[in-house]
Amino acid sequence: MRFVQLGRSDARLIELNVRADDRGSFTRTWCAKTFAEEGIDFRPVQGNSSVTRRRGSVRGMHFQRSPKADAKIVRCTAGRIHDVIVDVRANSPTRGEVFAVELGPSTANILYIPAGFAHGFQTLTDDVTVEYLMGIEYVEELSDGFRHDDPAIGIRWPEPVTMLSAKDAAWPLLAERNLW
Repeated sequence: MRFVQLGRSDARLIELNVRADDRGSFTRTWCAKTFAEEGIDFRPVQGNSSVTRRRGSVRGMHFQRSPKADAKIVRCTAGRIHDVIVDVRANSPTRGEVFAVELGPSTANILYIPAGFAHGFQTLTDDVTVEYLMGIEYVEELSDGFRHDDPAIGIRWPEPVTMLSAKDAAWPLLAERNLW
């Protein structure tokens, strides 16, 4: 694994080492010791998977509020996504910064998202599967988000948005929530 810092943030793009032979390939996607050596204290407590059928769909922007802010590792195992994170921590030097990467099986990358970052993605293909390892269990009453097109953040989605859940469409702007 090779850890690449995203800007000045503590988020990391993790380039995986793929070992291939005539049978196919093998890739290590998680190692507590390697993460600790990189200064990342992350222990998965929950795993999730999402399947999105239509290209151009957006899921996000989601985060979990304190005291259970959630760090996560995201990996796209089928299709391709434009993955976006935004630092929403009040006293962070990278607050409001947008970081975007493309994830998919052919990129052999995963994304470590620290607690206090909002997360979302847009599908770049049909039939996308995204796997998540969560550092904190989901707590419904702490689940939060903001609009994918919030002008204060200015996320640039690479394709027109074709689908959005009713819940994601109803998120307020950050300024309306006193989160900004």
